[in-house]
Amino acid sequence: MTSLNNHPNVPHMKWVGTKIRKIRELRDFTQEFMASQLGRSQTSYSKIERGEVDISFSNLNKIADVLNVEVMQLLAFDGNTFAPAKSAIVSTTTKEGSNVLFQVGLSERERELYERKIQAMQEEILFLRSLIRDKSC
Repeated sequence: MTSLNNHPNVPHMKWVGTKIRKIRELRDFTQEFMASQLGRSQTSYSKIERGEVDISFSNLNKIADVLNVEVMQLLAFDGNTFAPAKSAIVSTTTKEGSNVLFQVGLSERERELYERKIQAMQEEILFLRSLIRDKSC
């Protein structure tokens, strides 16, 4: 089993665990759900998020699959910017000859989560702009 510990291109295990936790929370998944999908106990899974255990490439792949992200998206996650979920762009041609693109991948729940996050961020932007405007006057 190849471990990610001390690999020069991989952040410290605690950072990886934090990235996994934050993405799990963005997905609105519980630790229990993640553990069941990975065939582990919740206690064992929580040690991964706390960075208390080394993660093999194989296990990191499994975790990324459950979170619906690529391993590189998981490792590159900065806590603020979330790479989109695995999805596919499907192109098809209609009978009339027009090309139609469909994006497949986000569930209704994920879409709603993103919409709520966008709404909260828009409200925060409006609030911050009003603070700036009030200070300018």
